[in-house]
Amino acid sequence: MSRTTVDLDPAVIRKLKVIGANGRESMSQVINRLLRNALKDRPARRQRDASIAWCIVEGGRPARGFDPSSREYLDLIENEQ
Repeated sequence: MSRTTVDLDPAVIRKLKVIGANGRESMSQVINRLLRNALKDRPARRQRDASIAWCIVEGGRPARGFDPSSREYLDLIENEQ
């Protein structure tokens, strides 16, 4: 099992200790169980085809203000699906 350092709010630590004491679990066991359950219940992100169908107009130019280096357009594409 790998180790990591995470800064936790003192109130969260107190609650984790209470949960652990009540269930006779170590703090590591409590944290792992809670995180595992939280991640299990989270819906899996749908895998999409990485390619984007571009509508290309011969001789066309990008819309005014379009910055190809910006990633903002990805939010628009994701919201359409």
